[in-house]
Amino acid sequence: MNRLCFALPLLLFACSGSRPRNAEAQSVPTPAAAIPKGATLDASGFATILSAPPVPYSDTPPPPDQNQRFDDPAAIERMNPDQAASAAAMALDRRIAKADPDNYVGVRIVRDPEPRFAFQFRRDAAALLSRYTRDPRFTAVDGGVPARELQPIFDDWWKRFEPYRLVGGGSIEQFDGVVGFDMNVDEAEYRKVAAAQGWSLPDRLKLRFRPPANPRSIQPDLARFVRLVPREDRSPAIIHTAAIFGRVILRNGCFRVLQPDTSGEPLVIFDRDAEIALDRDGYMVVRDPRAVDRVTRIGDRMVWSGPLGVDERSVGVQQLRTRCGAGPIVSVGVPQSSQQFRVRAWAIDNLARRRGISRQAAWNAMRACWSREDARDRNRTSAQTAFEDCDDPVVR
Repeated sequence: MNRLCFALPLLLFACSGSRPRNAEAQSVPTPAAAIPKGATLDASGFATILSAPPVPYSDTPPPPDQNQRFDDPAAIERMNPDQAASAAAMALDRRIAKADPDNYVGVRIVRDPEPRFAFQFRRDAAALLSRYTRDPRFTAVDGGVPARELQPIFDDWWKRFEPYRLVGGGSIEQFDGVVGFDMNVDEAEYRKVAAAQGWSLPDRLKLRFRPPANPRSIQPDLARFVRLVPREDRSPAIIHTAAIFGRVILRNGCFRVLQPDTSGEPLVIFDRDAEIALDRDGYMVVRDPRAVDRVTRIGDRMVWSGPLGVDERSVGVQQLRTRCGAGPIVSVGVPQSSQQFRVRAWAIDNLARRRGISRQAAWNAMRACWSREDARDRNRTSAQTAFEDCDDPVVR
């Protein structure tokens, strides 16, 4: 059985493609005598921020989702072969794998443009497949390497990389004939370790590196209010997709987290690219400079993906221990405001399409629904009030 470790995308938090500019993401210089809005100064000279209001919703909806997600089961079904074709393909896959293990690579779905099953061989794919079937639902593809030949490369290099915390995920990509690793570091950091160890990579091993780390952890004129901005020295290649809710606060210069139904205030460590700044209204925020619409106020209710482990070998963890002491640490990445977490362009698109209304009207209806939901939460009336799905809200 192949040992595969897949790098998972952050389904709840990340979107591919370009991101809209957001004025909230811009650094705002702080007058020397000023402190962030809502902050108090402790006797130590460091700041405490326990709460902050969320950034208000925009009056206009976000741009349409470039990767449209329509709630149309029939459209999703049309993207894949039917059950009968799937059953026949799986039976044929087992038959060929047993008869020709050295040349047969495997089967996958291709869309050209209709969905079909592609049976892949190292060479002579068309001739070999014709020995077994002429079913038009199936096609032949040349290239690749059987997974069992790639497995030793995966195992060997995973063992080499893991002690240096260089790799977080990877896979045996037999259709491309390679092993692919998702690295936790940028290429320059990797080459330092590789040179020291004398490594020379095999041709069939491909490494996917992170971009260079953001060198700035805090807007310079805010540095006096915090003991440090704790950041990981590696980027996680695997991110769990569970949504974890809480409130990141600043207490006496140390970032901590408050979570529902959890006692204490664990310390916080951010993603290696996180940066502390001020928004245009004067609130302290944590942001990702590469995702300018991901700006969250310290003290606001927020959400992050996880759980993410914490490695005591991390330079950031060691610095955090020195400045803020012992105790549990929670890795929060670059968290998102709970309020902004609700905003999904594809849900707006779907509502507008279903109702036959403009995207602006759909956006207005969703915002009104969220306002009613927040009022119920504040008044603790949710138990007495029927649930309202804000992806399909009541228009009043």
